[in-house]
Amino acid sequence: MENEHVKLIIKKIRETVSKPMLKKLDLDKCERVVEKLYSFTDCEECQHLFHELTNHLNQLESNVDKIADHECKQLKQFIEHTVSHLQKKHKFVAEGHYLAIYMSIGMSFGLVFGLTLFDNIAMGLPLGMGIGIAIGASLDADAKNKGKTI
Repeated sequence: MENEHVKLIIKKIRETVSKPMLKKLDLDKCERVVEKLYSFTDCEECQHLFHELTNHLNQLESNVDKIADHECKQLKQFIEHTVSHLQKKHKFVAEGHYLAIYMSIGMSFGLVFGLTLFDNIAMGLPLGMGIGIAIGASLDADAKNKGKTI
């Protein structure tokens, strides 16, 4: 019930705010965070963060005609704090998390193997990067299927 109310507030803000301000607010991420927070009814901190986020959004809705940059910044900082809680306590990951990690690891191994086995960096780097991207993309897809991405 509360979840639907917050989604309605986000929808109202999205309809009335200009496009540049919409980019600054990043309401899509905000909506995903609301979904995740609402799903954890047993976590007290999640419930507290959910109510604080609701208050932030209510303030934005009341001042929707004249949203200041510092209000956008406050909302973004609060969302980042909330995402940090979700990542630490509930093991969520950001989209592309594994891809970034395994691509760099693959490039490192590609560099090493390119120099030692092939005697050619130009052959090792793309090979390692390709393997890293394949592993990272599969782990990201797995996390998305399990509902562990924010």
